[in-house]
Amino acid sequence: MASAVKRLASNGKESDQWPMLGWCTGVYTECIKRKRGIALDTISYYIKEIINATGKGLKGYLISAIKLAAISFVLLCIGFLYFGIDFWFLKALGIAVFDLIPILGSGMVMIPWAVIHLLLGNTTLAWQIGLLYIILVVVRQIAEPFITGKELGIRPLYTFLATVICILLFGPIGAVLGAVVAVVIKAILEVSSVSRNNYDKHRR
Repeated sequence: MASAVKRLASNGKESDQWPMLGWCTGVYTECIKRKRGIALDTISYYIKEIINATGKGLKGYLISAIKLAAISFVLLCIGFLYFGIDFWFLKALGIAVFDLIPILGSGMVMIPWAVIHLLLGNTTLAWQIGLLYIILVVVRQIAEPFITGKELGIRPLYTFLATVICILLFGPIGAVLGAVVAVVIKAILEVSSVSRNNYDKHRR
């Protein structure tokens, strides 16, 4: 009889413990789900902000490319007019359009143009075109970090360093990647500096 009473008492204690264990497990699972949801929401928020900031930066990069092409157009107009090249305006405009193409740019037209005139015996016109192309490249290399940096909101020194490092790592294509890398880094730094209050407003 006494043993039966003890078994009954022990069964009562176990039945009291199981609901408590289930409740604790449920609370723990709910906390894990909540923390996971907050983490995913935070990650998606910052990724979205980085993409938006990068898009704005690439827009600024496109504007800087157009400005550099405009500088090339002006220099080409002056050079072609000075050297007495026919249809100087149209030729300068066409080469300026090619100058929008990364890496190669105006060299796609001016280098073969100079070589053809050199092979045809027009040495004077060949070296004039070559000299104008060298001037164009030098001016562009000097102006590009400043114009690109201004449009992207990045210091010219940082843009220049990013371009140099990317050229050393990836070759000629680094001239384009340098500005893109600078844009992405700036976007990440901007998003990382967003205050907690702004994020809390986003969650509300």
